[in-house]
Amino acid sequence: MSVVAAKKYADRLVFAADSIRVSGYLSETSRVSGHEQGKLFEVNDIVIGSVGWIMELSFMQLFARNHKPSAPTVEAVLEYIVEFYTWAKKKDDTFGKRNSYLMGMEGEIFRISDGYLVEKINEFSAIGAGREFALTAMYLDKTPQEAVEIANELCIYCSAPVNTIVKPIKTTV
Repeated sequence: MSVVAAKKYADRLVFAADSIRVSGYLSETSRVSGHEQGKLFEVNDIVIGSVGWIMELSFMQLFARNHKPSAPTVEAVLEYIVEFYTWAKKKDDTFGKRNSYLMGMEGEIFRISDGYLVEKINEFSAIGAGREFALTAMYLDKTPQEAVEIANELCIYCSAPVNTIVKPIKTTV
């Protein structure tokens, strides 16, 4: 459930996420705005968006405070994810690899899915139940925020408000 979308522009990375959180199938639905408790956050100069289990997302928020990939490459992000899963399993032996992520750092976007599949995203990407709606919207030149708004309207597993993070790309002279 949920949707997170990201797009790379010449001068910035833009991430957007819906706010629905569901416990079980029918109860305890809540909407969270802001980046402190949502599925989209920035920490340690990394933007991370996630869909899936809140336990895994909470662990990722803790882990990312003191860890970051060594470089903006597929190999370094894969090493980071392997280190995260090892760290999380030590914290809770019931931990499992259930979430998908979009991660932005140093002007690059990466999608992490199916546990260890890390892909560099050159233009735009989306994850979660509203993924197809968001991808179609961005293909039609909508911003990630607009893409998530569209997914919120069309997918019953996505809900407002939309949280957005814009990360300027630092240029070297």
